[in-house]
Amino acid sequence: MNTCLSINHGEKGFDLPTYRPSQRAWEVLKAGGIMAEGETLSGFFERVISALFSVEQQFGTPAAETKRVAEAFAGLMVENYVMPGTPLLTNAGRNEAALSSCVVLPFELRAYDAESERTICAYYRQNMGAGFDFTPYKDPLALLCWLNELCVRESATGLYDRYIGNMGMLHISHPCVAEFSAAKRWRNLKHFNISIDVSEAFMQRAQQGESFELANRQRINAAELLRHIAEHAWLNGDPGLLFLERMNRDNPVSALSSYAGTPPCAEMGLAGGETCHFGYINLSKLVRSNGEHVELDYDMLGRVTILLTRVLDNAVEYSLARFPADLSRDIAMQNRKIGIGVCGLAEMLLAFGLPYDAPEARLLARDVLSFITFKSKWASVELAEQRGSCLAMQERSLNRYLNGSHLEEKYGARPTNTVTAADWEELARRIRETGHLRNITTTALPPTGRAALLVDTTSAIEPFFSIFTQENTLQPAMVAALARALEGNPQQTELLEQVCREASKAGSFQGIDVLPERVRWCLRTAKEIEPQAHIQMVADVAGLHGVTDEAASKTVNLPHETTIEDVEAVLFSAFEHGLKNIAVYRDGSYVGQPMTL
Repeated sequence: MNTCLSINHGEKGFDLPTYRPSQRAWEVLKAGGIMAEGETLSGFFERVISALFSVEQQFGTPAAETKRVAEAFAGLMVENYVMPGTPLLTNAGRNEAALSSCVVLPFELRAYDAESERTICAYYRQNMGAGFDFTPYKDPLALLCWLNELCVRESATGLYDRYIGNMGMLHISHPCVAEFSAAKRWRNLKHFNISIDVSEAFMQRAQQGESFELANRQRINAAELLRHIAEHAWLNGDPGLLFLERMNRDNPVSALSSYAGTPPCAEMGLAGGETCHFGYINLSKLVRSNGEHVELDYDMLGRVTILLTRVLDNAVEYSLARFPADLSRDIAMQNRKIGIGVCGLAEMLLAFGLPYDAPEARLLARDVLSFITFKSKWASVELAEQRGSCLAMQERSLNRYLNGSHLEEKYGARPTNTVTAADWEELARRIRETGHLRNITTTALPPTGRAALLVDTTSAIEPFFSIFTQENTLQPAMVAALARALEGNPQQTELLEQVCREASKAGSFQGIDVLPERVRWCLRTAKEIEPQAHIQMVADVAGLHGVTDEAASKTVNLPHETTIEDVEAVLFSAFEHGLKNIAVYRDGSYVGQPMTL
């Protein structure tokens, strides 16, 4: 029987299930500073749940309802169905900090002064990753180096619970774009990812070998500049490409708050000062099997999505009085941006017996993610009926939910097996007629790094990086898939041991002939999957014709022998498939790479 922890929250008592993380999750909680020094597991869990539901009273929620919902969400966390972003877990109920994961910093960087440093560090100290647009400045390299040095100094203080990560962005038309693209070749800029914001006009000229005009009227060969970018991406993984104009094309309030940059992993666009609150659904927990038939529990997925939407809206409300700058508070009140993401896609596909690059795998991913987007928006409408709409819903002429057909064009034109065009039309009509919508965006696909570790699954929409876990044992999901594949064979035990031995030696299942080809195909890791498959997955779920509000943090992992021409082909393919961002990483190209692929 599960023991319970009784938590007194004001006049409400929450009876919370005992939180028992795995050994790996425990290490992440402790080593990552997510748990406070000296904090117990029960104290950590109490702190997070209490903070997230402390705002319910101001919405007039009855105490009994708050208790029911809080306990339901706590149960989902304990069972690994869902996990808030780790900045939220770190900050909730601690140090009067906001619960956001990321911000695009909104202020002038022309002066390297103490006031600028204080403001920037105030966001860092709330465990936010930051995005910077260097396009307005004459010397973006100097600013990049100054900010990276600031991060080095701040990290040395030991005051931070999270690695300080940033995105440095520069538009393709900037006169310094070539030097900026090569920044990591000559400098140690470990606190920055860098990306070039490319226009569709530039990419078209690069495809055709035509000239392109920079902001200073200098004309350059677009194809040569793209080759230069590809060379440095090949060399060390930076820069990536951003298509910010595409992100703004999908921004329903671009006329009100145009995106000015992205977080460190480019999973969404953000206006100046804007932040986002993330939470993740573990898809691997939603697979149901009776031995012969495998299906996804959409009823449970709907309940999880609706509850997570409410919790993340609570997180926005909690943060309003705690942002380092008023602009972040104001734009959070305007848009109330939240980002429901996923993890465990690789395990889910494996349970269904689907190779990552199969069309059926992308179809299933679209079905699942469109369902989450749809359910989260209905939940946002219902929250608005109870709590009021975000302020952007008062701007009818500047809001494409109200003055346009945002949902019908983005989602209804490409329905899925789980959400029909008629479903989207009904939702759009409800929003237009009532003006009710609590959150302008509800879904995104962030990297889900540490949060995925806390629920013991793979990150975001990535395939398996390796056949080994971080403990250097074979991936449990892969072993389970092997056992299913060999079921019924009179030598099942011996074959399973043989396959696991051979795979452990080779680091791959691909050369093991005793396994059927279909099974081997399902067990390929990131660098064993063709680059085009990575691109097609992103295009289908998060490109211009995708099923999420925002972009996806996705890296195309490439083998060491990949050429610069191969990288260039990936960049062109990302453009042609309607992606909003792309990054590549060639195995072994960076000495300190975080994980052997």
